[in-house]
Amino acid sequence: MVITSEWKQVAEVIGKTERHPKVVMVVGAVDTGKTTFCTFLSRTLFEQGLKVAVVDADLGQSDIGLPTTIGMGFVTKPIERLSEISPLTSYFVGSVSPIGFLLPTVTGTKLMTERALALGAEAVIIDTDGLVHGGAGIALKQYTFELLRPTHVVLLQRKSELSIFRKQWEGILWTKVIPVPVPESVKEKSREQRRMFREQKFRDWLSSCIEIVLPLSQIQFRNTMFGQGTTLPPEALQQLSQMVGVKVFHAERMDDNVLVFVETPPPLPDFLPIRQFFGDVPSILWITPSQYEHIIAGILDSNDELLSVGLTFRLDFKERVLSVLTSPIQPERVRTVVFGTLKLAFDGTELGTLSPGSL
Repeated sequence: MVITSEWKQVAEVIGKTERHPKVVMVVGAVDTGKTTFCTFLSRTLFEQGLKVAVVDADLGQSDIGLPTTIGMGFVTKPIERLSEISPLTSYFVGSVSPIGFLLPTVTGTKLMTERALALGAEAVIIDTDGLVHGGAGIALKQYTFELLRPTHVVLLQRKSELSIFRKQWEGILWTKVIPVPVPESVKEKSREQRRMFREQKFRDWLSSCIEIVLPLSQIQFRNTMFGQGTTLPPEALQQLSQMVGVKVFHAERMDDNVLVFVETPPPLPDFLPIRQFFGDVPSILWITPSQYEHIIAGILDSNDELLSVGLTFRLDFKERVLSVLTSPIQPERVRTVVFGTLKLAFDGTELGTLSPGSL
């Protein structure tokens, strides 16, 4: 870990401030040394005797916890890498990019920071993602700043790419903005290198996962239409199967559409008698159970806290269960399954992403 004189000066300024607790938001584009700086700063403050927590809000390159999550943990020893911090708790977003997930990303970052402070952190360091350009990047950092109200903001920049944040935030009484040049030693990573990093993290995680079986009657679902409507009775499913010529496993009616799980999509999905069967609803969605496999998901308990991250394995309407690969947990503790958008093979290989609303 190469430490510059500028970094040492920043750490000295933050360490000497009398404001407690210290909340430090670290901002920079991709490959500007944010994680290395957070490692250095958290170690420095820890060695000064402070109780230090780190919030890892970089969804795609997570060091504290899995990609797709925002992890929080405390520094318990002098560290050389942020990955040496064990996640105490995490917030599941379900994507490796904040684009399309700005609100969950801001929410998770705020909740993890609040949790750290509630547990007595005297300094909380937030390692943000590299999305700083365009409307989405500016909005994400602006609203994160407004919610966190950090005592310090460290802007790691190569030139003047973060000048918009400096203009917006300098002069606000409750924060101090500190621009810092990016060290020449910081190397850029390719998209392929970033993907390989994530897949290795997923591979390591899956190697210790077990299969748990969750009764559909026990759990609630989020980020999907499944489970949100009124379930059709068995006799209606049998009648519908005869009409469409394929096996119908499950169907449920919502205000403006019907969700139908079938063995294979029917050849005439908008056949008039089918629409009349459902009362001319605007939309009939034909889904196969296999579409719910290989999806990364957050598994929550009755306190709406993340128990673990899982990978969906099998949706079985005959047994009325959802099987999930996850770290060892007690199935009876599970209340909610939150579907993400990332699809993974069982060896950790990324299979692609789901479109919003496709479930």
